Amino acid sequence: MSAIFKEKIVPKLEMSSLDASEVKAILQVLELMNITDTDVYQNTINNYNTEGVKADFTEKVAQLIYFHPAIFANEKEGLALIASWIPLLEKGFYPDEKSTNKLLEFLYFNLSYLQTDAVSEDLKTQFFKVLKMLVESESKASLCVARFLVHRIFDIRDVLSSDFLIQYCIRYQILNETYSVVNADKTIATFPFKIDNAFVEHFFDNNWYKFISEFHKILPVGRVYVKGAYDLMLPWFSTELAAFYYNDLQLIYEAHKAIKERIIYLEVNSLELLNLKTTEGFHPLIAALGPRMLWDSGDVLLFNNRDKNIPQEQLDVCYLRFVDWLNADGGSNFYTEAFKDYGKLILTENRVEALPLQFIPFWFDRCHPKTGVKNQTETFNTIFSDLLIKDRKGQFPVMRYDHKDFQMTGSFLIQNVYQNKDNLKGFLQDFIKEGIKIPLNQFLILTFYDAREELLTLYYAEQQEVLQLYLIEIAYSTRDVSDDIRKENLPFIVETLANLCVEPGNFTRVNEIWALKDIDACVTDLCNNFAKGHYVNEARPLNLNIIQAWFNYLGDFYYSSRQEAVWISDVLDTLGVRTANYFNSREDDVSYFLDRAINRIITFHRKCKLKEKDNGMLGYISMQIDTYLTDFLKTLNKEKLNTNTVKYLTDYSRSVIACFTYQEELLAAIDGFYHFHFKGEPQTEIESIAAELQTINVEMEVKEINQKYVDAVLYNLENYKENGSFDTKLLEPLDEKIEEFKVWLTNDKTGIEAKFIQALYMTLLDTNLAPKTEQETYGILCRSLFVHLVKGTKMAPSYGMGLKSMAKSGAYSEDLTKALLEVVDHLKA
Repeated sequence: MSAIFKEKIVPKLEMSSLDASEVKAILQVLELMNITDTDVYQNTINNYNTEGVKADFTEKVAQLIYFHPAIFANEKEGLALIASWIPLLEKGFYPDEKSTNKLLEFLYFNLSYLQTDAVSEDLKTQFFKVLKMLVESESKASLCVARFLVHRIFDIRDVLSSDFLIQYCIRYQILNETYSVVNADKTIATFPFKIDNAFVEHFFDNNWYKFISEFHKILPVGRVYVKGAYDLMLPWFSTELAAFYYNDLQLIYEAHKAIKERIIYLEVNSLELLNLKTTEGFHPLIAALGPRMLWDSGDVLLFNNRDKNIPQEQLDVCYLRFVDWLNADGGSNFYTEAFKDYGKLILTENRVEALPLQFIPFWFDRCHPKTGVKNQTETFNTIFSDLLIKDRKGQFPVMRYDHKDFQMTGSFLIQNVYQNKDNLKGFLQDFIKEGIKIPLNQFLILTFYDAREELLTLYYAEQQEVLQLYLIEIAYSTRDVSDDIRKENLPFIVETLANLCVEPGNFTRVNEIWALKDIDACVTDLCNNFAKGHYVNEARPLNLNIIQAWFNYLGDFYYSSRQEAVWISDVLDTLGVRTANYFNSREDDVSYFLDRAINRIITFHRKCKLKEKDNGMLGYISMQIDTYLTDFLKTLNKEKLNTNTVKYLTDYSRSVIACFTYQEELLAAIDGFYHFHFKGEPQTEIESIAAELQTINVEMEVKEINQKYVDAVLYNLENYKENGSFDTKLLEPLDEKIEEFKVWLTNDKTGIEAKFIQALYMTLLDTNLAPKTEQETYGILCRSLFVHLVKGTKMAPSYGMGLKSMAKSGAYSEDLTKALLEVVDHLKA
């Protein structure tokens, strides 16, 4: 029970002019207030018959209960009276408009008092509970009280009172539900607190501009780190508010100003307002940054705080303005707090796909070796390296161009961004000095690599020469950088040079590019294949210079044990016939050239045969030379060689060193030249030996290891496929006398051991000799002999690795794979 209500209101109740329904309402009020022990209540019960009457809380009754100016004249009594209304409001007994206005008048003049410690927190709680109930009521009091609170909150002339109301409205959630409006026809319409046409009509005289103006004024006002009007109004934001901004660019700029001040002075974000969007998903406050031609630091702040899910097409122009800001005043904005705190984040917290292509020329301008400022260069190189170079694997990213996603290409950059074709040498010169260590050179390398197939049309001959020299210089600069940078860029350089240096003839440049393989193993194959494309290219006609180069590089091939000039292997294996046809087609005398060439070939063949026991790779080279000579001499016209050359060839072929014993086709070709130039000469010793070996009795009893027997076994191993002679009886004595055979081999000076091992190696890979085949026994003997001869030698690890690789390739049956792996194990044991 409220004492003030009982003492001040009840005694003055005059019910003589009330009808029964109003009297019934008075009785209910007294009952709700727990005032039934008074004379007023008893007299009313005794003197008025209200049985069966429905209570009617009319305007007259409301004023008897709520309208008491004399009480409101005293601030303490007024507050106590208002606090006593709670039971009545809970019942739905609301004050009329006149009484409500008196309440608001009291509140207006006593706001300062309400904020003091003279009013207990409990009383304040009850007071604001009354206001909340009135605002959310379906009565005329609702709009009156809500309008009063909104206007006082927006009235920053009394910032303390405004803040006081804001804090209690937030605490008790007074303005975040609904309010009601009583229409002229007494119907009641309820509205949510939402900034729309109805809100502006009810609270701001239907004037959107009035609301926006007041709204912008209140945004930067408040206490630091304390919730304010923005937080109170946050639930009110709507697509209608966004749409209103959308139609007035100047209003947006005023909003920008208010938001900047709010963020700077109150140190709180206003991202919800900044990122408002219309029902169509358009963000007017962010997109409006695009038309703003001259950005300040605050605009950078705003753009950094944009919603990261805004569609890209709404941001394109904003990014262009950001580039303009970075370029303004010679790039001085780099030194501002705005760049440090926000500008770097705009670049680093976004994917490159969001950035406009205009950032490429910006980067080159800011970080150019000649004009770049050190601290700017370091910062932007780091940023754009991460965005445009790191982990690209030779691919350019998609960027934004002309308001669309654009797949950047090297050709486009060359033609539209660098625009240096008229002074390519001058453009590249400054970059050459810095080498590959600077990111701009890495990006240029990526550019030329991406455009490599179009460079011949993008640049004329003189420019191509400049570009080749640039690329070679940059290639050598990779020796002084980390492995990652070298291995990433060097292959791009070599492939680009390969596309640039595609025309035949300039072998000086070919060799310069080929030599880049010595920088790092990552380009060894690329460089070798490039050189092969020029030196071994069947699509191009041969000439003496190319052929002479083959025989010159044969020395590199030999001395490196097939590691250098590796394309010589293709020459030896495949180009013997083509070489011969070239010389056959010439009408001039080429005998001197051929004499020098054959002398050089035989010289290296002899070196191989003499040393192949210690270096198995030399045995391979000698076999390749055998192949080349066979193809070449079988095809070459007899008259092309002079007699001295033929005599030199014949003498060497008959020597023990040459070991041409089983090279029947080669011997026949050499013999053909001999008979052509020296008619009537007797049959050579080599021919006799070959014929004898073909008719040898394979069932002979082998009492000791001798040259004739060894030659027979080797011939059988090399020719069993053609002859169909899988003679295990020929192999068995050698397997039984293996130790004796190994001793014999140590005394052999002809180099037959390498041939023997190679022949056995080839049998290991023959699927016809695999386990569970018809010739399984022959295969077992070959594998046994191979292990005995190879195990413990320098070549054992190499053969083991080769066999293991073949076994793991999946090309062989399970049985043969198992057999190969057993050989590998035996070689290790």
